[in-house]
Amino acid sequence: LGTNAMNRPIRGAIAVAVAAFALQGAFVQANYFDFGWGWGWGGADTAVGSIARGWGAFALGMGQYEYLNANAESINADTAMKWNEYIFESERTAARNQRARQARRQTNVVNAADRTFDRLRNNPEQRDIFQGDALNVVMEEINDPRIYSKTLAAANLKIGGELIRDIPFQYAAAAITTSIDQIMTSPVPAPLMAPNFEEDRTVFKTLGAEIHKSLDAGEIPDRQTIKKAIAVVVSARAHAETLFARNTPERRQVDRYLKSIHGLLDMIDSPAVGLVLSGVEKHPEATLSDLLMFMNAFNLRFGPAATPRQRAVYQTLYPMLVTLRNQIAPALAAAAPYKSSGTEAGDFFAPVDYKELEKRAPRPTAPAPAPAQADAPK
Repeated sequence: LGTNAMNRPIRGAIAVAVAAFALQGAFVQANYFDFGWGWGWGGADTAVGSIARGWGAFALGMGQYEYLNANAESINADTAMKWNEYIFESERTAARNQRARQARRQTNVVNAADRTFDRLRNNPEQRDIFQGDALNVVMEEINDPRIYSKTLAAANLKIGGELIRDIPFQYAAAAITTSIDQIMTSPVPAPLMAPNFEEDRTVFKTLGAEIHKSLDAGEIPDRQTIKKAIAVVVSARAHAETLFARNTPERRQVDRYLKSIHGLLDMIDSPAVGLVLSGVEKHPEATLSDLLMFMNAFNLRFGPAATPRQRAVYQTLYPMLVTLRNQIAPALAAAAPYKSSGTEAGDFFAPVDYKELEKRAPRPTAPAPAPAQADAPK
């Protein structure tokens, strides 16, 4: 696994976008972030191409502002951009798999999945828009990291915070679980093949099969399965500390592998979207660019519209997204194809300390119900 991608720290204007959020952001109760202030913060011209997809969701789950602040300088721009491409391709793969599953349920025609995609992209029905599927297909193109800076520059249309507040966001866990599956089914680093790790490997193989089975069914892996997988990572790390001295090639290889799995497993839980949206309706200057950066930082996509207001929002937003897609289409057609190195997750999580990975934010709890009042005397 490569180590040469971590030698140029991010500083100042080229910080990862969500780190830029955190550097100016504020805490809210339970150690979660309140990014509602951030709409219209003007980051589109400073964070171009360097937004680490899902990094906000990861840090939100950990409940740490300081984490982003401290680690922004440990992750260079090239590493962040490669991570963006890696997660983007994982998300695209997950979307293709989902459409294939839909096609298998609906028809036995071989090309049904391609036809479904063509309908969603070029001639969506109203239900496709209301389900969020048509909007997410557009997002597949306009979010492409190869032309993302051009997308943000073109997405300067004001849409207002009230519209953003009423979008039924959905956490895009499929991209993360697909990435986990890719790592867990790839060859294990040679140092982890030592006899001391045999028990960890056996348990991990079983858990990996459970996760893979969930993915094949289009489901999010069970939370208990995820916790068990993290426990195996912690166990393997303890064994590695007794076998390999710090900073040896074997230890670095093991740490890079274990951290990438641990970090991705930590990203599966959905963030508290309501908390990070706090106050967004107070920002009428919010633009389409702000929306895109927010959704990518927290790994969000469009969920089904359940109310008349949400459906009205989608009817307003969908043509805006299509117009933006058409604007950046020439740049996308000319972009070189993405080639994965297979080391993106390891590179990205390498500077993260194990102690940070093990921290978790308390899950928000619903307020206690008010005590029942006795009926007034008649």
